[in-house]
Amino acid sequence: MLYAVVNTKGGVGKTTTAIHLATMLARSDRTLLIDGDPQASSASWAAWRREANRNPSPTTTCLTGKAILAEGKALAEGFAHTVVDAGGRDSVGLRSSLLLAHQAIVPVGASNLDAAAMTDLLEVIEMAKDYNPELRVRILLTRIDPRTKDTADMVSFLQEQKLSVLATRVCERVAYRRAIGEGAIVQELGKDQAASHEMDALLAEVKP
Repeated sequence: MLYAVVNTKGGVGKTTTAIHLATMLARSDRTLLIDGDPQASSASWAAWRREANRNPSPTTTCLTGKAILAEGKALAEGFAHTVVDAGGRDSVGLRSSLLLAHQAIVPVGASNLDAAAMTDLLEVIEMAKDYNPELRVRILLTRIDPRTKDTADMVSFLQEQKLSVLATRVCERVAYRRAIGEGAIVQELGKDQAASHEMDALLAEVKP
């Protein structure tokens, strides 16, 4: 299975989602993590993980632009799963990620700014489907505050757009930032069971 974690808006937990998904998949199958973001945050995390001697780890490589599709397709053949952490803007790399993937996971916050940013992304996704008709797009609500009604409002908006919304909800938690900084995922640190349950639920929903 080839996954692309994409959004044209930054600050939505895209890299956190990609890192957790790839590492969870690597627990049972050989998994490739492609860092397609020029900021190379996933690659930095992978280096920290090696330094901390944490296992298992997804095999991590950096590809940009058209290479995500051209080289990524060949590289993915040697793995059971591939996860692409695409750049946080509309770019050749993001579009290449959508052409490569079987499943696009779109982390989205629950705010008016996030809703506004979805318009441009949806246009890019629809164009990608013309060339990759098997692409399945699923929305993941992230960095949410369960104390507000913003999440319900965003779900209503997404449903109006006829988008598939995952049941998993990822809340704003310090545990995610701490785990990334230690080259880990939240389940490995074990300090926030709610965060661990969120990531386990995500894997259960998106893995075939």
